[in-house]
Amino acid sequence: MSDKAISPCQAACPIHTDVRGYISAIARGDAEEAIRIIRQVNPLPSVCGRICTRLCEKACRRAQVDEPVSIRALKRFAVDQTKDLKFIESPQNSFEERIAIVGSGTAGLTAAHDLALLGYKVTIYEAQNVLGGLLSEGIPKYRLPKEVVKGEINDILSLGIEVRTGVSLGKDFTLEGLLKDYHAVFLAVGSQKSLFPKCKGSDLAGVISGIEFLKQVSRGQIPDLGERVLVIGGGHTAIDAARTAVRLGCPDVTIVYRRTLAEMPAGREEVDEAETEGINILYLASPVEVTGEGKVQSVRFVKMELGEPDASKRQRPVPVEGSEFEIEADTMILAIGYTPDAEALKHDGLNLTKKGTVIVKDATGITNITGVFAAGDVVTGPLSVIEAMASGRRAAEAIHRYLRNQTGIDIDNVVALRSLDDDVIDGIQKSERQKMPVLPVKERFSGFAEVDLGYTQEQARREALRCLNCGAGASVLGNCAVCLTCVRICPYGIPVPGRDIAEIDISQCQACGICAAECPASAIQLSFERKEDVRAELDQVIDFARQETPEFLVIGIYCRYASPVGPPFESDEVYWIGSFCTGRINESQLIYPFEMGADGVIVSICADDECRFRDGSRQMKEYIKRAKKILNETGIGAGRLDIIAEEEYFSEFRKKIEALGVNPIRTGKKVEV
Repeated sequence: MSDKAISPCQAACPIHTDVRGYISAIARGDAEEAIRIIRQVNPLPSVCGRICTRLCEKACRRAQVDEPVSIRALKRFAVDQTKDLKFIESPQNSFEERIAIVGSGTAGLTAAHDLALLGYKVTIYEAQNVLGGLLSEGIPKYRLPKEVVKGEINDILSLGIEVRTGVSLGKDFTLEGLLKDYHAVFLAVGSQKSLFPKCKGSDLAGVISGIEFLKQVSRGQIPDLGERVLVIGGGHTAIDAARTAVRLGCPDVTIVYRRTLAEMPAGREEVDEAETEGINILYLASPVEVTGEGKVQSVRFVKMELGEPDASKRQRPVPVEGSEFEIEADTMILAIGYTPDAEALKHDGLNLTKKGTVIVKDATGITNITGVFAAGDVVTGPLSVIEAMASGRRAAEAIHRYLRNQTGIDIDNVVALRSLDDDVIDGIQKSERQKMPVLPVKERFSGFAEVDLGYTQEQARREALRCLNCGAGASVLGNCAVCLTCVRICPYGIPVPGRDIAEIDISQCQACGICAAECPASAIQLSFERKEDVRAELDQVIDFARQETPEFLVIGIYCRYASPVGPPFESDEVYWIGSFCTGRINESQLIYPFEMGADGVIVSICADDECRFRDGSRQMKEYIKRAKKILNETGIGAGRLDIIAEEEYFSEFRKKIEALGVNPIRTGKKVEV
């Protein structure tokens, strides 16, 4: 096992998505590359792009500066931009073993996807008539449209996976029976049995579980809720139930949660949206009795205060003596927790906990029955989508090793880069997080139209450029001359003299590239947008320009941070390339287009006080000064290179080019370069 330092967002993601990789692709305008990176580990990107609990954003180091990068929204953008393209791979092998997967929720679908890609014959057994579990029936359409779920499930099934719906474990088949027909069985039956509080009157009509309520609405079975609805709980299901009740026309909906907003499992944005839609939220209260004649009429609560932390590491709510109060209600929806339905599992010899969850050996999901694996909610209790996906993936890997008689694998010990130092934070420009466009509130109550509308192209680019590219900074090669140029020039003071070569703390490097551009020994390299990458892009652009045979071939270089949506202006005579800060483009790279026959080069840079990396613009001006000297000394002409940010100034530059004529190199004349 070896330690592998990665960006905090990737380390926090349960499936270790290369977040930095796909966000930098979006910043370049390459949504196809972004979705390819995402799909390497995530078979449900559209789902995650909408409802992921965003553990990555909680770890984002941008939050030390202002706000975390909106990673989930960028994932959705990448999916939306490529929805007409298919990226499902074909299995590389073909094994004879057959695998049964019981349950088609997130864990089951992920395992089915991974096992099918490995080359196994997979069959999914699902108790309902529709696949997807809570993805299909437990999450309202305003958050997760059914067509989105169906599309991604169909992509997974296209790998040749068989499906049998409307069949239940314990009723229509048993584990023992499955093991006679299959070489391995994976249990992913979820955790959908509602927990009910110790509350008098909870058996009255009008008391319903949140999950069952959402399922009914999903199936078109609209219950009569009355006008006054109380929702008990603080998780996603509670918020979903309340917002669904509002869309069904209930004028008075209140969420009651026994802790405070700080402990609420639901995301803050969901809470804000609920309040925007007119839902009341009452904190620090818990139901003690439901009263009514055959049906709910009122609920008595007791006020709570927070005591010592409990097993969840949140402060335990403690009743306040003599604080009871009553709220009138027509319906009480309970969304306080869920547990697996253990009845079907008891009779198959599986070892279960007192809570009804399946006991497994470790995170790989090995149970006490040979050939049977389990993961997801049935093992842990309710998980988020991304956590269930990770558990399904681990189980699929374990099943593969079991069937191939592999005893173990070498894995990297993932270590997140440490937090940013205060002096580095002080040097990073603040940048406002892009707000998600949403459906106007007045348009939400007439149906279940999706509320979040997705980023525009410009919003996505701007948000992607807020990423600090953690871990993608500079590294020093062995040919370092120890001249300490990098120490002198870094805007953040990160390089330091080492014993043999300069040292750069990758956890603090901001990937501006200025040190790599200035290093006289070319002993510093970046992990992305390397010098050779820039040169390759220049070659590609120049080759394309030659095919169009312009009268004058002008190369434009612009800063992506200054112009997020593309070049600062369009001209038929300018062939642009973008750079993550022009400060990393040194004089040799400015001269290179002329060596390839370009007649002119223009550069668009940030204002000095607006440069993402503080010194990038000033550095580019120095490189231009050096390059102009070379152009003069070789006879090519310094007038062919200039800083131009607006189209109105290009005409003057064009006149200079006309006066100088075609680049001598283009006509075959030798120059001293």
